[in-house]
Amino acid sequence: MPESSDPSQTQEFLAGVDYPAHRNTLVAAAEKSGADEDVLRALRGLPDRTYGQPTEVSQAISGGGPAIASGDDPEPDDDERTGERFDAG
Repeated sequence: MPESSDPSQTQEFLAGVDYPAHRNTLVAAAEKSGADEDVLRALRGLPDRTYGQPTEVSQAISGGGPAIASGDDPEPDDDERTGERFDAG
């Protein structure tokens, strides 16, 4: 997981980045913008992949997973918790 850094502060150094952008592109943009070592460390600690939008970078830095879409049920059903098979039919 990346080092602790304020995602909104990090985004200040990524202004002007065209997304999708690979982690290395984000690090280079932050370096060019004069980011401090905490920000650079957080970006270098991100998973080596391409990020589709700034919120993906912020979520990765803060350690949060992707947002759950409206209507998704993050809570497993009873049969999923116990491993029992459910016959709907």
